[in-house]
Amino acid sequence: MDGIPVPHKGPFGYDHHEYEHRHRPVHACSIFVFRTLTAVATAASIILLLKSGETTSYHGQKVSQGWRSFDSFKWFLVANAVVFVYSVLGAIVSFFAICVRRGPLSFSLTAWLTFLVDFLLASALISAASAALAVWWVGRNGIYAPRWTGICDEVNAFCKRIEAAIITSFIGWLFLALSAFVAVSSLHHLERRRW
Repeated sequence: MDGIPVPHKGPFGYDHHEYEHRHRPVHACSIFVFRTLTAVATAASIILLLKSGETTSYHGQKVSQGWRSFDSFKWFLVANAVVFVYSVLGAIVSFFAICVRRGPLSFSLTAWLTFLVDFLLASALISAASAALAVWWVGRNGIYAPRWTGICDEVNAFCKRIEAAIITSFIGWLFLALSAFVAVSSLHHLERRRW
């Protein structure tokens, strides 16, 4: 048996040659880029929301307006914070996947898990951003039938920061959705290799 090369077995019983075929650098690089962009967008959204408070005078009285006054903005903050942490950790894992040429998207089980978590967090993020958008829209335009007047004329800086936070959150959702599509593409590649 001397002289016969013995393949090096890795985790899950795959040899090194099989790893090379399972690893797709384009998937790992795309996931890294999308996770990084998601983290940047959600971080910007969090910062804008936290700095959105404004105090102004209205009919001779001081009026303070901030994100803590609205439950939808609290949910918006939590969703962005969770997605931010997940995206940072995911970007770190993706970076190491690029370096060692294997990672979560190299195996069906972890690729499915990646897609599932991306999908769930993208759903939570768009839910929170939509709820915040609804509150911002009422604050900006009011509602005619019950005669709710908009407040953004009095607290314009608050409304502008909230608007910017919502826009950056939707951008973060887009990048998170794209990373979910990359996971689906990786699953498709893995399934094709099985047949």
